[in-house]
Amino acid sequence: MKCSISLAFFLLILSCIMMKAQEGMSDLAAIRLAYESGSDREIKGTNAEIGYNQWEIRTPVFFKEAGDWKFAAGVRYQSTDLDFTDPMELDEDRLHSLDLAFFVSKKSSDTLDWLFLFNPTLAGDYENTDKDAFNFLTIGGAKWKQSDHLQWIFGAVYTTGIGDDLFVPALGLIWEPSDRSSLVIAGPIIRYSYQLSDYLALKLGGQFVGNRWNTEATYGGILEERNLRYRSYRISVNLQWSFDDDHSVFAGAGYDFAGELEIESPGSIWDRDVENGGVFEIGYQYQF
Repeated sequence: MKCSISLAFFLLILSCIMMKAQEGMSDLAAIRLAYESGSDREIKGTNAEIGYNQWEIRTPVFFKEAGDWKFAAGVRYQSTDLDFTDPMELDEDRLHSLDLAFFVSKKSSDTLDWLFLFNPTLAGDYENTDKDAFNFLTIGGAKWKQSDHLQWIFGAVYTTGIGDDLFVPALGLIWEPSDRSSLVIAGPIIRYSYQLSDYLALKLGGQFVGNRWNTEATYGGILEERNLRYRSYRISVNLQWSFDDDHSVFAGAGYDFAGELEIESPGSIWDRDVENGGVFEIGYQYQF
């Protein structure tokens, strides 16, 4: 499960803008469809397990340059089939998440760009949606070009989707040591890509994954609202094969560890660690 309001979504848009500026073409005009499945995992201290299957569609939908300004927008929708074996704690089997990302940058000089991202998210069972299903991420900062191969990102992040409201400084880099490889580091997010051939690319990564959903169901004859938060850290490997200029497919596997599960209900919080487990992903991308 990808984090509902994530720095990864910001990096997707930022990297697309950089590619467009450098090459004249980019994944800004690409639609990505993916299926992901996570193994059933024991919830420590209980007899319950949690697993999931998830469909995702993600696409940047808008890009415009106006002098020194760049504007972009992206959309991501996720539908998650949740397998939670203790219905007394959580009686849900289908959850949804919708992200909208709005990005603005302004070129200050040949080496300095100012950046701003606003990413609202609506996540829950979508049955009786209220303000608790809404969260957002805001990033403000600058991108400094040290050389043709190395760029730095400085700024700050404010988010309401990780638990308590969080405001932290942000530091990242984008390093392209050759025409075939690139490395992105943004806090806990690490992404390395290597072009094995004209058609095949290898991608390695590490990042926090998870989501926060607002749900409502009947427990003991009483309609009750409960917030579910499920997160872990994932290391992954992915292969992408482009069989022509427009179409590509990809497949990958990952391993999640340091998993945490939290269910917040009126007057109480149910908090447990989750066993480590594997995940696989397959998908298709069309660039038009």
